[in-house]
This record gives sequence, C-alpha cells and structure tokens, in this order.
Amino acid sequence: MQSNKKHIIIFSHGFGTRKDDRGLLTNIADEFSSSLSILFDYNEVDESEKILTVRPLIEQSKMLNEVIEKARLENPEATIDIVGHSQGCLIIALAKPQGIRKIIFLAPSLDNDIDHTINMFKDRPGTEINLSGISKLARKDGTVTIVPSKFWEERKKLIPIPLYNDLTKSADLYIINANQDDVHGKNETDGLHEKIKVIEIDGNHQFSGNEREALLIKIKEILI
Repeated sequence: MQSNKKHIIIFSHGFGTRKDDRGLLTNIADEFSSSLSILFDYNEVDESEKILTVRPLIEQSKMLNEVIEKARLENPEATIDIVGHSQGCLIIALAKPQGIRKIIFLAPSLDNDIDHTINMFKDRPGTEINLSGISKLARKDGTVTIVPSKFWEERKKLIPIPLYNDLTKSADLYIINANQDDVHGKNETDGLHEKIKVIEIDGNHQFSGNEREALLIKIKEILI
C-alpha cells in the first residue's frame, strides 16, 4: 500500500445482520485506524420493533456498487479493498466490482443450499417459513429477520464458486475459512480457481473469542 495514498476498506456484512456484523466487521475496522473504513447496512431496520427486513440479493449488490462508486468519486487516488463475511461474500461476487485491489472473504458460503439456512431457524419459537411469501426468522438475540420470497428464489439459483472464480479476473481474492464453522460446516474448496488464496484458521463462523485476534493478524498481513 502506498503511504502517500488514502486506503479505503469497504465492508460487506452477512445475512440478517447489520453493518457491524455483531462486532466482527467493526473489530476489523478498528485495526485499520489510519484507513477509511466504510460500513453500511444492506437491510431495512425497524429499531423500535427489532425487525430487520432482508432486501433481494440483486438489490444488495447494486447498493455495494453504489457505495464503491461514491468512495471512488470522493477519493479518486485511493486504493480500495473489500472485506466480506458470510453472505456478504456472495454479494461482492454478484456486484463484480472493478478497480479493487484485494478482496477478503471471511467464512463464505460455497454452495447454494438454502435448506441449511432454513434448518437453522425452523424450530425456534416465532419462526414462520413461507418460501412463496414472507418468512419470519427468530434470532437468538431476540430480533426478527423478515425474508421475502424473492430472496429465496435468487439464492437457490446462485452457484457461488463460479462467481468467486470470476472475481480473480479483476482483483486478488483471499478466502479465510473457519475450521469450526458452526453455520456452514467444513467448506469444500473443490472447484475454486488456483489464483484464489485459501487460508484455514481456527474459529467459529464469527471468529469469536480468542480466535478473533488470529483473524485480525491475518487480515493485517494481507492488507498492509
């Protein structure tokens, strides 16, 4: 990274969360105090009712490109990197951003199995699954995630690995997998382009606890 140029990191959060990604992305941003970190919400949030409504994936990818373009217009000489977590990685791949130096995927999904996501929520009190209408997912933190049918329809059609491979045409791509991922399980990396740098480290899906520090060190090694 050139010391005389501004460095921007744009963050892409995961499914049903907010821009802080339950502390994960804000922790990373704090490690880059000399850089401009941009965090934003993909979803509609009703604070009073603790309800978050998920936007369709294509809408989210358009939002990401708008954020990138705004950052570039305001900082034309800056180096721009992107860090995505979980579903936020898929949004990056859909957006196909240009002019990015490095992209880091944290615990990305490598398949299009929506049943896995549904099974995580279906037995929780308050959850209502309706793939042809509106689904309500009860979260452990007491919030509710509203998911429209269009989201599920888009998600079922997307095959992540070819989309990820396509990103290697325009940026250096790093995937950091969590060895104890409690959401996606063990990620199978078969089919990933050889240009993608795959890193395996200990941690759950959020890289919580002591594993968070190891993740931060690894990200700094990549981006600095």
